[in-house]
Amino acid sequence: MAKNYLAVSFGLIGLLGYATAQASCGSTACSINTNWDEHSSTQPGWSADLRYTYSRADQLRSGTNKIAADTAFAGEVENLNTTNKIVTASVDYAHDEHWGVTLNLPYIMRDHAHNLGPYVGATPAGYESFSAKALGDIKVVGRYRWALDEVSRSGVGVKFGLKLNTGKKDFVIAQTGVKPNEVTLQPGNGSTDLIAGAFMFKSIPGSNWTCFAQGTVQSSISSSATFRPGNQINLDGGTRYAFSRELSGLLQLSAQWNATDSGTAAALSPVTGGPSSGGSILSLAPGLSYAFTPSTQLYGLVQLPLYQYVNGEQLTANSSFTIGLSHRF
Repeated sequence: MAKNYLAVSFGLIGLLGYATAQASCGSTACSINTNWDEHSSTQPGWSADLRYTYSRADQLRSGTNKIAADTAFAGEVENLNTTNKIVTASVDYAHDEHWGVTLNLPYIMRDHAHNLGPYVGATPAGYESFSAKALGDIKVVGRYRWALDEVSRSGVGVKFGLKLNTGKKDFVIAQTGVKPNEVTLQPGNGSTDLIAGAFMFKSIPGSNWTCFAQGTVQSSISSSATFRPGNQINLDGGTRYAFSRELSGLLQLSAQWNATDSGTAAALSPVTGGPSSGGSILSLAPGLSYAFTPSTQLYGLVQLPLYQYVNGEQLTANSSFTIGLSHRF
């Protein structure tokens, strides 16, 4: 059976997007944890991961329903798309079988487009586009693990860390030269967040199966005077099956809950005037990993939403795709 450090966890699509008195633009951002050692490795040392994630939010949704945009009012009409291409470099250091820390550095490439209302028949009043390419918000997350059973290589652990306010926040709309109302279209949202969580892992003796589960909470502890992102809860459970020493199948079920944002810059629905941020998603992510050497793995996965609920009106994505390379030194 392939070594246990091939056990992988990978996250899910964030549904949050923000605007001022407009429907959300759905600036989706994938939070994928592909640090192979995070749950199960007891070997001290360094590892690195480089991955590329693509998602395109182009379906306007209210609650669980797909809807058409309201083209009667003057302002942004969220009937086009937000495309995210994210390259994330991760570096992990395991001090010993208990302590470790991971640094995540995302580079955001985000493009957004929307029409302007009111429409005259099928003709919009105008068009606006936005493009941003810059370092996003860095995450630093530590962990502590306890081994429960050496035979099954099972254990539990806790996580603790920060999302830092490092992302650039001054990109402008191409047609007007002014910053967009949507806060999270920018690579950084201006907040510093506390991250805390717990996890467990287990290998099944005599089989090729490995499984894990984890839960994390993320909450802002410092934000701007006009915008505070809502709290976020993530629950993930996954398994890996080793078809051979090189090839493994991956499968994860993920759930995420996002609270509504607060502040004068938080998104409001143009239809109801209520919050237009936050929601929940349940997704399934199958994938494959291939070990070129015992220390180097190539992996790919697709994330498919099984259930999506959004507050107000938000653009959502039907899938996301990730490919990456992981190496242990």
